[in-house]
Amino acid sequence: MIRVLVHHEQCLWRTALRRGLAGEQGIDLVDDVNQDDDVVTTALRVRPDVLIHDSGLLPPARAAEICGALPGMSVLLLVDPSRAAGLPPDLTLMAPRVGFINTGETFDRLIEAIHRLTGGEPVIDGSIALAAIRAQANPLTKREQEVLSLILTGATTREIAEKMFLQVGTVRNYLSNAIHKSGARSRIDAVRIAQEAGWI
Repeated sequence: MIRVLVHHEQCLWRTALRRGLAGEQGIDLVDDVNQDDDVVTTALRVRPDVLIHDSGLLPPARAAEICGALPGMSVLLLVDPSRAAGLPPDLTLMAPRVGFINTGETFDRLIEAIHRLTGGEPVIDGSIALAAIRAQANPLTKREQEVLSLILTGATTREIAEKMFLQVGTVRNYLSNAIHKSGARSRIDAVRIAQEAGWI
């Protein structure tokens, strides 16, 4: 029996996966969680063979942390095809421990992917693999990513400086660096490029 844990922030997705997996022979859905903080705690408690996870919620560092905490568990990432280009290349390097399936696939393909992962086989959709190959490595520092993310909220340079406990000039420098590194024409353009590339 393959023990499966589901992590997704959307209630509809969790409910659909729970109901679908419940009727599958050879698969035991042991739990589902919607908060990132609960994943490792829950997994340590229920000891799943496979964690089905929303790819948008799992940066490479977090994936490595989860895999390190649960060495006997594989991770199957659900990848939205519209955001496949933003999938961090570092994640694809974690195959076959981490697998990737396009959310446009059928439920039967999901079941097949679960079985393949537990058998030690790599699971990666062709379109996802191609997007990962084409993806650029993130040139932005953590601070530059944070500043661009705050620009998304509509915050001014001064508001960003106050929120991050920085000087206004320092925030301007971060913005200037982000614009230059992304090849953008403006801060808004830099935000757009960073979003499309999956950097923020």
